[in-house]
Formats: sequence, structure tokens, C-alpha cells
Amino acid sequence: MLAIEVALLTGRYVATAVDDRDRAEWPPHPARLFSALVAAYFDTLDPSADERAALEWLERQGPPEITAPEAAAREVVTVFVPVNDTSVVGSLDDEALTVREARAELDAARPAGGKPLAAAEKKLVKAEARFLEAVRKAIAPVPAGKEGKDGPVKAASILPERRTRQPRTFPSSAPAEMEPAMPRIVFAWPSATPTPEQRAALDALAARVTRLGHSSSLVTARVRDDRPEATWIPDDTGPGRTGDEAVLRVVGPGQLAALGAAFELQADTPGRVMPASFQRYVRPRAAGEASAPAPLFGDGWIVLRRVAGPRLPSIRAVDVARTVRKAMMAAYGPGAPEILSGHRASGGPSERPHLAYVPLPFVGSEHADGAILGVALILPRDVTRDERLAVYRALDAWERRARGGDEEPPRLPVHLGKAGELMLERLEEQTSATTLRPATWCAEAASWASATPVALDRNPGDLGARDPQKEAAACAEAEATLAVACERIGLPRPSRVTVMPAAPLAGADKARRFPPFHAGKPPVQRVLVHATLTFDAPVRGPILLGAGRYFGLGLFRPLRANG
Repeated sequence: MLAIEVALLTGRYVATAVDDRDRAEWPPHPARLFSALVAAYFDTLDPSADERAALEWLERQGPPEITAPEAAAREVVTVFVPVNDTSVVGSLDDEALTVREARAELDAARPAGGKPLAAAEKKLVKAEARFLEAVRKAIAPVPAGKEGKDGPVKAASILPERRTRQPRTFPSSAPAEMEPAMPRIVFAWPSATPTPEQRAALDALAARVTRLGHSSSLVTARVRDDRPEATWIPDDTGPGRTGDEAVLRVVGPGQLAALGAAFELQADTPGRVMPASFQRYVRPRAAGEASAPAPLFGDGWIVLRRVAGPRLPSIRAVDVARTVRKAMMAAYGPGAPEILSGHRASGGPSERPHLAYVPLPFVGSEHADGAILGVALILPRDVTRDERLAVYRALDAWERRARGGDEEPPRLPVHLGKAGELMLERLEEQTSATTLRPATWCAEAASWASATPVALDRNPGDLGARDPQKEAAACAEAEATLAVACERIGLPRPSRVTVMPAAPLAGADKARRFPPFHAGKPPVQRVLVHATLTFDAPVRGPILLGAGRYFGLGLFRPLRANG
């Protein structure tokens, strides 16, 4: 077991969320701790080989458990900070970057030798000459009378009292006090088995860490011999509660090298981004706490949010879903696996759960209008590692095709014909938009309502019959079909199912406004209905029912006790 404790000396943690500069990060991300240890390693004249080996060992241990107190985000106040760099001395960033690139090309050409090496050496000489000339011009005195109209004004702007000021925010969290009073965060790797040498090296690095996050977030750190009960765990390491989750930046093999490369490329560039991967964390379930029944669909979603393009109503859900599926399969290339396509190699429909492409409509609140705010890629709960990697490979290929320059994450185009081009972007952190949070759709609840209508697996008859008996029989058949659909996705049979013509959630579109949906071979038009479900005890989401469940139809939202 390995545990590293971080004590917040000022009683607060100052760090900006990766996707929102006005929101504080909490809990501290494991990648930040690793970066702080790496900074301590390089901040010595003679870095220790033992410490480097310990860091390389640590980056292979996987995401840690985290023990952190509850924290409240402090009010964000905009402050105006003097600008350090001015236009009086021109920027040398471009020339310096050219020199670094030329040196990298020279290193790459050395093994080949000959003409490539000579050309690289010549390029480096020219780049260094341009850099020295730029430096000479920047520091050369301006001859008298050549200052220009704005020369004195620019020169005066260097003085501290004359510097221009730019708005800046420093979001921070104020953790609740623990015993002892100073707030502490513990990162623990329960299954790690460091050698005494690795443990000593990591403790030495931790002792030199002075901050975590912003420079004002002062800390002390140490390796400890025990670990407290975790308050956040990676979602694949133990039973967790659905509805309370966070996506944190973590590290993996090669992180130390990636940090070094990022520093070399961005040392002179403001706003540099920490290289990292992302891991979903959940709250651990208490011992003895019963787990609510869960469906075959998982809650570890990949969410693509709408960032541009038409604001489409939920009645376009199937069109959007099918187009996203087509883009993912095209990105994967020939031989797209069953998890992506929903079809076996023989061409027949898959007999086991596969990836669902689910547009997320804005429903269930006072100002909801039913617009599609994003698309969730929902994997089955029992997905294999290879299937998960296939989905990630397809998404990564789609992003690489769409990436423009250093754009991260890139915008993904969804071409919808006359409706225009919808632009999506992968969410890397939990968002403030309730509709785009998996917890909104996956929480535990006994009552559920449809956000999009269900495409029934069987034709119930005429739900709009004038004969009351025929209408009642059709409704009863539809409700029975929905009850069986719940069992089909691994949930218990609901105690009550109510089919209704109107949408049960604010902002949701009526079933009759949705275009016809066909499924099966030969394709058969399915009856669309809205419904509410009531179970004897809370069940977990996501609930996706009916023949259109893999394309955004039959999406249910949990209802709280107050409805």
C-alpha cells in the first residue's frame, strides 16, 4: 500500500477547473499531485536517478483512491493584475520556438548523417542567427529623436505604477475542517507494493512539494503508513453510488516523459495544458448498503456536447444518433466491430448489448425546450476491455480527423443535410449543464418518466380508438409490453406503468410529433408512446426501453420525491 497525504496550509485549495476558468477544482486531481512531485524532482541541480525511477513506478500504479473532506466553492472575485510583459520589448517567442524546432530536427538527423545532417545543421545556424538578431534589436538603445510619437508612452508603461491591468480570477475551494483542524487530502494506492527505496524516494520528493494548484495554494506533503476510508474511488475498483460522480485527470505510463516534452514545447507559452488522461470517480457505497438494481446499460458515459450548429428539437434524436453512429464507424474504418455497429459479422442484428447513441434533450425543468444539448455514447455495463478500446479508438480517430491545429478537444462535425452541421465536443470534465451529466439520468429512483417516446416492441392495437374498451385494451397491452421491456434490460418488473398521449416532462415533445420509426427485418413501423414507470424500490439508470433504445428513443429520467 502507498498513501501520500497533502495538508492545505492556508485552509483552502486554489485551482481552476480544466473546462471552466470561473469554477474551482475539487477534489484535487491525481495528475496535479504527480505534476507537483515531478516539479520537485526537476527543481534540483542534480536530479536523483532513484527519484526518477520512483516516479516512473508511480505512474504505472493506476488511479488512486482519494480521501478528501467536503468543500464549498468560495465566491469568485475578479481582480485586475498588472501585466508583466509589455509591447516595449518585442516578443521573442517565435524566434525561440524556431531554434528549438531546428535543434530537434538536428537530433533526429544525426543517425542518418550525410546530407540530411548537413541541412539540419545549416537550418540551426540560421535559426540561431535570427534569434540573436532579434535579441539585439530588442535591447538596442533607441537613438535620440527616433522614439516616435508613442515611444515615451510605451516606455512609461514599463514602470509598475503605469502597467496596464488585466482581469483575472482565482477560483478556490474551502474544505471543511477535519481532525486535526488543517484540511488534508490523501491519495492512496491500496494494491501498490513499493520497495523501501521507492518509498523513501517518493517521501523525499513529497517533502519538497510546496504547492498544489496555484502558487498561493501552499501545502506540505508526506508519505504515510496508513490510509483513511476513501471518499472517492475509481468507478471500476469497487461498488459506488450512482448520482455523485466526478471526472478527474489521472496519469499513466509515460506521464513523466509527457510532462517533460510538454515543458520543452510550451515553456514560453502561457496557459499551457497538463498532459493527462481522464478517469471517472464515484462515492464508495457504505458497507452493508444495498445496491439498487441496475440495467444492462452502464453509467460511465462518453458525452459529446453541442458547441455550435442548429439547436435541434428532440424529434430529431434518431437522425442525430444514426449520423453519429455512421461517423464513428467511418472513423474506425473497415471491419467495425459489433459493439459499434450493433450487427454481427454475418450482417444480422446483434444478440447482445452494444453501444447506444443517445441524444440528450433539455427536459424536466421550468425553462426546458426539448432541444438536443449533446449526445451520450453509452456502453453496456458488462462491456469487455477490447470492446471499450474499440469505441475509444473510433472516437480518437474521429477527433484526429476533425482536429484543427492544437485544438483540444476538437469539434466533431455531424452533417445533417438541410438541417445544417451540428458541432459536438467531447466533455473532459463534469459540466454545470444538468442535461449533460450522466448522474442526471443514472440516479437511483423509484419513479421514472420518458424524455423521448418508447418505440414499442409489439403493436398494442389502436391507442386512439373511439371505442373505450378497445382503447383500454390497447393501453393495457402497451403497458404490459413496457413492463416486459424493463425486464429485458435487467430491471425488475415495475409495479405500475402508465401510458399517456402527452409528454410527462416539461419541454419534451409529444409522441405524435416524432417521425415514424421502423425496426426489424423486414422493417416494421413501431408505435411510439410516452410513459411513466413506478417500481416497488429505487432502481438505477440509465433506463432505455423499446426498439429504438440504441438511437435515443425510450430514454427515461428519474423523478425525485417531489415529482
